[in-house]
Amino acid sequence: MMGLSSPTFIFGSILVYLAITVWIVSKYRSREDTEEDFYVAGRSVGYIPNSFSIVATVMSGGIYLGTVGWFYLKGVSFLGYGFAYAFMVFPLWYIGKRLWPVGKALNYSTSQDFYGDFYQSDLLRLLGAVGSIIFLIPYFASNAVAMGIILERFAGVPYVWGVLLLLVVGVGYSLWGGMRGVIYTDVFQGALALGFGVVAVFYLLNIAGGFFKVMDALPKTHTHFSPDALSFGLFIGWFIFMVSHPLTFADRMTRIYTIRSLDEFRRNVVLTGAMLLLMVLIFTFLGMVSYIFAGPGQKMDQAILITIQKQAPWLIAWLVVVVWACGMSTLDSGLVGADAMLSKDIIRGYIKKDISQKQSIKVGRWAMIAFGLLAMWIALARPPYVWALVKLVVMFNMQFLPLLIGALYWKRASKLGAEIGWCVGVLVGIGYTWFPSALPPMLINVGGAPAPGFYALVINAILFVAISHVASPLPAEHRGKFEKIWNEKSGQTVTTP
Repeated sequence: MMGLSSPTFIFGSILVYLAITVWIVSKYRSREDTEEDFYVAGRSVGYIPNSFSIVATVMSGGIYLGTVGWFYLKGVSFLGYGFAYAFMVFPLWYIGKRLWPVGKALNYSTSQDFYGDFYQSDLLRLLGAVGSIIFLIPYFASNAVAMGIILERFAGVPYVWGVLLLLVVGVGYSLWGGMRGVIYTDVFQGALALGFGVVAVFYLLNIAGGFFKVMDALPKTHTHFSPDALSFGLFIGWFIFMVSHPLTFADRMTRIYTIRSLDEFRRNVVLTGAMLLLMVLIFTFLGMVSYIFAGPGQKMDQAILITIQKQAPWLIAWLVVVVWACGMSTLDSGLVGADAMLSKDIIRGYIKKDISQKQSIKVGRWAMIAFGLLAMWIALARPPYVWALVKLVVMFNMQFLPLLIGALYWKRASKLGAEIGWCVGVLVGIGYTWFPSALPPMLINVGGAPAPGFYALVINAILFVAISHVASPLPAEHRGKFEKIWNEKSGQTVTTP
């Protein structure tokens, strides 16, 4: 058993994982120099790989190494927060069933394609694309930081080599494989993560004496959702985050465009919901047994890691690979999304309108290399503020949620309301993240703690609705273009999953 947890075996497992990932990309990579093939996988992906891709991207390594244990450290059950994951399928369906038809009909490849076109706004298209790219780069770096740390800790590989390995391989197969290659590597990565969770839960529950013994040993705050101020505040913040970020992050929103039909998308939502429910159960049980084996204390933010090290060291290599897989699934799709926004929304939109698709993809590939080098520079410097930058990524993308829902389901949505609401929301979020002491206290906190992104989202939504009520709505003819597409597809969307 000790051999399975040795640094040599762990590093060898990482290399095998990376080799399999590269082989998958070689088999399923995009093979045509067209934007539709490279950025949205030719809109031909089936529901099974797309579901795995969504789940793999949502299932971050941070959940395994921090989130679950952090909730238990606060004395609240993860089950309540897990509900937010399971609920995510409903907004995914109601957003996707309208976003997919217009994406296909109007040839959208990026999130800014939709916002800029629907609201007839150069501001939303340009600033949205520029801001997304700026904030995504430190997000890439944060993944490299985490992967470098975990490889250094468990495999004895110097931090710098872990960072270089992640970014060189991740950037390399992303620019080679495009979105199609990314999605099919996510099938492998999602299966690895879910498989690990199932095996770990059954093994740890068994050695803990079984489910009922574990439940009897836990305090009620860890077996039930407690509606106290802390629990409720954390739940609301987590709920909003989980509803918004899979739909508003540029790379994750693009997954909706890649599906081959609405019927496939309906199946995709059902399968995604089932896998997310499995993920919730995995993390709930892992949190429970971790409380038993690791116990309460200041290291509960590493509860799962501590438990595996103590009780199942033979699973350490698998856990390290899973954390790497989760980091890779975030990095690769983000790279494709960032270069699509640069090529389509910025260069074709405002610099060289007649750029060919082949040139656009070539520029995008060079951009991936540049983004990777910038992320590498940040990761190697290990700045203490990198995690604050990650919070800004989440905050920035959350501000698109009112605009997205309003565009798809509210006829009063206006260009002015969207632009002012979004701009103010972003500025408020940045201000309260970096300069909280220079601004008035936030009127809304989450679980007794400041939450700039959530606070900014509330202000954004209020302004968007209020201004849209008094401003001129979008021209009827323009909105009618979208309504016609939705009506033509209504026969395929009458049944909800």
